[in-house]
Amino acid sequence: MLYVKSCYNILTIKLVLPCHFNCMYEDKIDVVIRTRNSSDLLAACLDSVFREIPVRKVIMVDGGSTDNTLEIASQYNNVEIYKRPEFNLGEATQFGFNIAKTLWIAVIDSDIVLKTGWFKEISKYMYDADAVESCRLEHYRIDRLQNLTKVKYGVFGQTLLKRQHLLDLKLNQPHGEDAATKFYFDQNGLKWLKVENYLVDHFPKFETNVYRRTGTVISPVARYVPKKQQIEEGHIYRKYKMLSFKDVVWNMLIRGTLRETYIAFRTKIWFVLSYIGII
Repeated sequence: MLYVKSCYNILTIKLVLPCHFNCMYEDKIDVVIRTRNSSDLLAACLDSVFREIPVRKVIMVDGGSTDNTLEIASQYNNVEIYKRPEFNLGEATQFGFNIAKTLWIAVIDSDIVLKTGWFKEISKYMYDADAVESCRLEHYRIDRLQNLTKVKYGVFGQTLLKRQHLLDLKLNQPHGEDAATKFYFDQNGLKWLKVENYLVDHFPKFETNVYRRTGTVISPVARYVPKKQQIEEGHIYRKYKMLSFKDVVWNMLIRGTLRETYIAFRTKIWFVLSYIGII
């Protein structure tokens, strides 16, 4: 049995044996970070992790970085680096879960920067859940709140999970490992709690842009998705029930097609009309 008491910014975890748990780790968190050419934000990410989380070890699973990701990570104490270029994202995640030793594990993405107070806030919910996922602020050229409580599947990057529920997972997919983990939790009656706070900054590598001279708006909407990725994502979304059949047919196919038609109309209609001499 696990008792969790949160007092200010100190998390105290008391264990009523099983004795095979090592009590020296009871107030610590192992942090799993998956990297590949993550040098742009890795230092800021790690600084925030060590500032916010009572870290035992950061378990960094690297997928074959060719930049200075490994050099940056090696400058930190309590960072264990595992080079696994042969792993896909699911395998890297599972590997990190298996290496971890603490009762709770944090999965933090390498392009995430935790704001002051993140762990203090999210630890309030650990007593009543098996996993706790917070929201985040997406930083493109225009900042956008991403309310992850509105999606039913899990999202890693700013998530705490109980280690004991992760050891029997068999994650082996190029993406969707977070959705697969939450699906496993749901299937086994475990509680995955989504918390609407925004104490996490996410800095994806692509960004929106406004061409200020003309006012043209360019947004990060996929214009081409490789067939292989579409097929993989389709199987993952169906298997882990990330979207309903109605969502797929109506929102993605019908409404998506109508939206693209509308965007094409807005961006080309006046050009076409002027070119052919109507206006």
